[in-house]
Amino acid sequence: MHSYLNDDLGIRPRMSGFSLVELLVALVFTALLMAGMAGVFQSSVRTFAAVNETMGAQRTNRWALDQVSDDISQAGLIFPDRPLPAMVMTGAESLFSITPDAPVVGVTRVSDTNPSSTESETILADVFQYFTDVPLPISGTWAVDTAGDAALPPDRATINFNPGSNFTDLQADDVMIILDSGENGKWESPLITGPSNPVVWDTNPVSIANFTLASIAGGIAHAHNQGVPVYFIRPAQLVRYSVQAVSLDPANVGVKLPCLVRQQANYPTGGNVAWANVSSQIVAENVQGFRVDVSFDGGKTWARTTGSPSTWGAIQANANAQLAAVGLPGLNSITDSANPDWFRSIGCIMRVDITTRAPIRRDDYSATPGARAYRTRTQTLMISPRNFRVGK
Repeated sequence: MHSYLNDDLGIRPRMSGFSLVELLVALVFTALLMAGMAGVFQSSVRTFAAVNETMGAQRTNRWALDQVSDDISQAGLIFPDRPLPAMVMTGAESLFSITPDAPVVGVTRVSDTNPSSTESETILADVFQYFTDVPLPISGTWAVDTAGDAALPPDRATINFNPGSNFTDLQADDVMIILDSGENGKWESPLITGPSNPVVWDTNPVSIANFTLASIAGGIAHAHNQGVPVYFIRPAQLVRYSVQAVSLDPANVGVKLPCLVRQQANYPTGGNVAWANVSSQIVAENVQGFRVDVSFDGGKTWARTTGSPSTWGAIQANANAQLAAVGLPGLNSITDSANPDWFRSIGCIMRVDITTRAPIRRDDYSATPGARAYRTRTQTLMISPRNFRVGK
């Protein structure tokens, strides 16, 4: 705008506006404001990412604990109840063991300094294995009335399998459980020769001897009526949990994440299980730690944390020390060579700690300036296996 002081006197009009100094001051304040807003935005983005990654790690923990809980609750199931065969009682594989702080071989991540390369990681985690019979998700009903051995000894029987039960998943020396104890006074549990329908009994003396120490005949001994329910069990299984390096990204196979995996194998008739050749089921990925502990005095003391043992032998020694104080007569040792299936008579509480991590390393997760770290979360499972201490 123009401000005319006195046109008649010929005085030039004065111009009003911002001076250069005022403009510079305004720009400085605007820059400071934008920098503050950028900082707030960056902090919000980091917080959002951290919350999402933390929630993801916690979800992974919960999922893993659910799977492990279901499995461990079935640990030590021996059904039908039977004396275990010599190959199990004197075998090289332990029926229950914890290998503490085993190195996880081959874990690699994208390099912090060079995104096109990888670098190795050092992770220690327990290896836990136990013996059990595993119920199979296969069931059905007896198709026709069948006489027992007193009449015409049958060598097979037709089963009407329930929807969703795939008999092709059966294996040689799986066990059929015939549930007509109310009618004939006895459950029968014949071994089968494999995936077929009619189901064929396994009468091989070697197979029977590997199933039980008791003297039993192959096949069935009683008559069974049409419609009797049947289901199947895979006997004498070793289940193993461990953390292994697994490549999950087809676009970058050089990156191998630490994953909690479950493996299951037949108890070997001789020697040890070649676990490297056994298929694995991934329970959870990005697992930073897996730790198993046991207590035989109701959780007052823990065998793993007493004296910081680094071997299964040291854990066993601590367990025996607990049992010496609280165990029943004759049931105060888990290292008695005559009772490798001690869990059938001695109960315990188990503690499982699973530590998962966020998938990305960030500098704001590290306590060391300039370094990067993972955000981790640990959750704990306390469980008493329901098949321990049921007797034999």
